[in-house]
Amino acid sequence: MIKIKGVVIMRKVVTLFFVLFFGLGLTQVQGQEVSRKAMVDSIKAIDSEVQKYFPRWKICETDLQIQIYKTFQLLGYPEKELDMTQIEVLAIPKTVDNVYDPYEILIISCGRAFMNTSELEANLGILLDFITGAESYLNPDYTPQFPRRDYCYIEIPPNIPVSENQAAAIQNYLEPTNVMHSITVSLFEQTLKIGDTDFWLKSVFGDDAIGYHYWSSGQAKIILKRPLYVNTDAKTSAKIPNLINAYLGGGYRITTGLEDKNGLFEFLPNRVLNGAVNGKIIAGFDFHLPMHPQAGVSFNYEPPLDNKSEMTVEIENFGKYDVPTDDGTIYGNPLMTPDRNGEFSEDNIEKIVPVLGSTGQFTLFYNWWLDKYNPENYFRFDVGISYSEVQEYAYIKNPQNRKQGFYLTTNDILGLRMFKPNEFADWLFLKAEFRSQAAYPFGMSLQMSNQILLGRLYLPLLTPWLYLEAKYATPLRTARPYEIENFFMISPVLRITI
Repeated sequence: MIKIKGVVIMRKVVTLFFVLFFGLGLTQVQGQEVSRKAMVDSIKAIDSEVQKYFPRWKICETDLQIQIYKTFQLLGYPEKELDMTQIEVLAIPKTVDNVYDPYEILIISCGRAFMNTSELEANLGILLDFITGAESYLNPDYTPQFPRRDYCYIEIPPNIPVSENQAAAIQNYLEPTNVMHSITVSLFEQTLKIGDTDFWLKSVFGDDAIGYHYWSSGQAKIILKRPLYVNTDAKTSAKIPNLINAYLGGGYRITTGLEDKNGLFEFLPNRVLNGAVNGKIIAGFDFHLPMHPQAGVSFNYEPPLDNKSEMTVEIENFGKYDVPTDDGTIYGNPLMTPDRNGEFSEDNIEKIVPVLGSTGQFTLFYNWWLDKYNPENYFRFDVGISYSEVQEYAYIKNPQNRKQGFYLTTNDILGLRMFKPNEFADWLFLKAEFRSQAAYPFGMSLQMSNQILLGRLYLPLLTPWLYLEAKYATPLRTARPYEIENFFMISPVLRITI
């Protein structure tokens, strides 16, 4: 590891971050009881093939149909979606312990429109008690000894498939928002959903946003994602539960992928680019427009904790390349030489060390389900700007006028380069993503950022919890000295939801 004070600073910052933010999330989770909402949310995540064995019935009581229909109508659901004669109820199965309790309702649909548990509780009032059997519908003044449904209804047999509008509508298949707990593990990243708080803890390898996936950026990240504003719109909250999500975390430099350090993946090309020496702060947010939550803006910024111009390091833990001469070839005696007080020093520049500096994106996005009643096919589009910078450092060995023998520096060095956007294509960020949630779920995306093309594909293997994910990146311009021209990586993905 690198023996520099900046690492200690980074560790303190990351520790403080988790105490403040992750601790807040755990406090909220621990303070919650195993409530009815938790049970409802966990059952909602069960596959539709299992859901069809849940209690389901159609309401045929005319007066009750009218009241439910009017409620949907008053909440602004389009008339073309509503059908008063097609009102269906999906409930939680009863057990021996609660056989005499009212039903717990998951979904009520009216034609092609539907409301989930929280929306029903907020909007139906006493109607919901009638439907569950908690209150007598035909005789409101009578309180039965045991709850029962005394209105006209027709039980739906298990062999009839679940209605299309009871399928899940989510934005990210590997980060599902319709489940209580979720764990995803791959070589690229690991994610954990913390109960029904909608908090997500993520560990990410690489920097896909600028085209450097897996270890090619020389850095990894730990990020906490938390909701700041809940979406209360009944028509879109199932797909987009929160209008604002905030991100906060830290980035740290890794040594994986360097020459002679590949280990298990030694067949991959060596990495040269290095993460920020003392780590990074990571901050950002997603903001969905309240009047149209499918659209919004996304922002993230990752500055280094400090931008030291000189530091002592162990060079074997850094990617590096030879110093180019004025004619573009490589020689033993480089022409780039320290210049101190107008005199050339006898210090010798051994190597050039590229270090990733600040990065960030600002994009406009749009989420699009081809059929909002049957969310099998999903698109997301992002367009905006992207920024990244890479600073070259000179590696000085055995200088005569320095107390320390090995260090990186940019002080008084002629010819060191800073790579950052300098033309329109360098700034442009474009991304398109498609996902299918049919019987054979898969997803793919294509992105251009930092003039690097990045493609991603994931496919299911033998089970719905095991996937295979592949990423490929290549520069669309002449590759810079620290970039890998064609980088392909594949990883199994374990996805567990509860």
